[in-house]
Amino acid sequence: MCLFSIADDPSNVFPGGYQFIVKDLLNWSWAYLPWLLPICSLLAGLFLLGFLKKRGEWKAIQSNGISSPMCFRSVVLLGIGVSYLCWWCSSNHLFEKTESVWSKEGAGSLIMQVDGERMWYFSSFDQGTMKGHEVQLFQYGNAGEDVFRIRAEKASWTSHSGWTFNEGKFLGFLSNRGVPLPNEEGQGLLWEHPKKLGSFAPSLGSKSPQINKSFVQLSLGLNDDPTPHLLLRQKPKDLSYPQLESLLAQFPDSEKPILFPYRLKRAKLLWTGPACMVALLSGLVLGVSKFSTSPGKLGGLALIGALCFYVICTFSDTLAEAGIIDPSIGAGLPYCITLGAAFMLARLRG
Repeated sequence: MCLFSIADDPSNVFPGGYQFIVKDLLNWSWAYLPWLLPICSLLAGLFLLGFLKKRGEWKAIQSNGISSPMCFRSVVLLGIGVSYLCWWCSSNHLFEKTESVWSKEGAGSLIMQVDGERMWYFSSFDQGTMKGHEVQLFQYGNAGEDVFRIRAEKASWTSHSGWTFNEGKFLGFLSNRGVPLPNEEGQGLLWEHPKKLGSFAPSLGSKSPQINKSFVQLSLGLNDDPTPHLLLRQKPKDLSYPQLESLLAQFPDSEKPILFPYRLKRAKLLWTGPACMVALLSGLVLGVSKFSTSPGKLGGLALIGALCFYVICTFSDTLAEAGIIDPSIGAGLPYCITLGAAFMLARLRG
């Protein structure tokens, strides 16, 4: 897998460049552990019972009146430990990303839409300093009309004071509340009403700004958190479990289709622990049945099962990412089908 990934695109394995080759290779290997551990658990269950039956040890155990749950007690306990390791591997990053990777991810354009009322555009945004350049902000009213626009060279965000704009222009439009105007201190807005109320209604929704004012620094008390929008710039597979939780909890509209892949990824992370136990139990159930004890046939059975699991997993992921089924169901469906199929095959060959 590593050779194929390097041949396809070396940046998939070495995103920090070849000067960080060891750390990047370890990070890449660590990301594949949640895939490898369930497969190893399935093979361990199959071959454990296969070799016990081939050597006649399984019959000896049964003739002494030792029940199957008693025999597999230590195996199940080890499986629980491996399941926790698998979940921990998938939910945490073993190593911090290299500086070159952070610099690539940190700078880039950013678009934020907040509750259908505000639209933010940043030509570039640095997630390390929480500062953006060449900013445009559009504020809309309840009917979608323009309320005000801000164009600034820079904008910075802090959780305490919200957004602060530097070196820009403020454009105010006529709305139901009047015409917005920054106060003299650059802190907040004042609302001015036309002198003639009779001319107020026909002017609503006008695209011509009533106020065009330059400013050096402006703060309007806007506190739209850019963190979830920054996380959306990364692929779901690149986010850890805490980052996914933060994204889904803080994003303004949690039901947006763009979040379906991230909800699916979170559900799959929650299933990585039980995945090892499901694979181990499937292997033990098939091993106890009257399948052949030949290592070649056992390996073939495991390969067919892995291929079927991959097909089911791809199908359920597609349905979950499209919003047809709930992401929790899409993540758990392949494991439930696998365990159910193992019990059915064991009963047919029992």
